[in-house]
Amino acid sequence: MKRKSIELIAAGLALISLILIQPGCQKDSDDQDSSSSSIEGLWVGLYTVNGQLGQRYYSFVIKPDGTLISDTKAEDQQHLYIGSWGLTGDTFECTATCVYGLPERMGVTETYTATFDKANGTLINGTWKTVPPINGSGTFTLTKVK
Repeated sequence: MKRKSIELIAAGLALISLILIQPGCQKDSDDQDSSSSSIEGLWVGLYTVNGQLGQRYYSFVIKPDGTLISDTKAEDQQHLYIGSWGLTGDTFECTATCVYGLPERMGVTETYTATFDKANGTLINGTWKTVPPINGSGTFTLTKVK
């Protein structure tokens, strides 16, 4: 009986040792939350149109596969643009074409450029312009939401 107790105690101590020695479930520094440091995700902010007063709602959905959806509301009408994006250093660039909105905006292509501020999760110093023959340009600032 004494021998069985010693064997059980030894087995219990071995099990406890294995549990305590196992590495913890800690995140590596590479696994830390990179929500603001990644360009991919939902971005929300405002844009302006040169020559006109006021700021308007603006958003980007930047997808990992290189595609982008831009959503805005102008003249009380939602507008959706679909396009592609690239990031070189901290310079964000994309081109998108209107696929939903006012009839005169359908098929209009715009180009966008901004500085990606990874530390703050913002796209700053953003500029946009329509591709001729349509004329239009302005600025935008977006903050990463997700």
